[in-house]
Amino acid sequence: MWGFEDGGLPTSEFPSHLMSHIERLKVDQNQRVVMHCHPTNLIALSFTQDLDEAQISRLLWKMQAESLVVFPEGIGVIPYMTPGTTEIGKATAAKMQDFRVVMWPHHGIFGAGTSLDETFGLIETVEKAATIYSQIGAQGGQIKQAITDDQLRALAKAFHVVANPDFL
Repeated sequence: MWGFEDGGLPTSEFPSHLMSHIERLKVDQNQRVVMHCHPTNLIALSFTQDLDEAQISRLLWKMQAESLVVFPEGIGVIPYMTPGTTEIGKATAAKMQDFRVVMWPHHGIFGAGTSLDETFGLIETVEKAATIYSQIGAQGGQIKQAITDDQLRALAKAFHVVANPDFL
């Protein structure tokens, strides 16, 4: 029980991890890693965008070509809830049935994958897309060239992934 010496206890978000893990394994027995962290730019995005899965997923897909390839199902979004509660754990686990990435608005992100490297890469790709969006805003917010829906479809075809049909 490394880390629990001298009265150390698991995080209050531990039940959220376990519930998410259980639900994700029902989808893919190989996705045994659930990671939670607090990516700055994605959290900022939750303050400036509608908390709409399709809108946020499409925004992030259009920030860099690899986004659609890495998370073609998009991003699940739950409403703001108090972290560490059973309620947020249940909501996250429910979203994990359809998404490998779930945004906790104003707090962080949950991601699932087959290994620590894959899961970290998934979360890093989401955060990089949010960072690019933040940089566009810092540079005046005017987009002169963009990845189009047709280009996203071609990208999905080229990399043999299926983009969430509800989002694209």
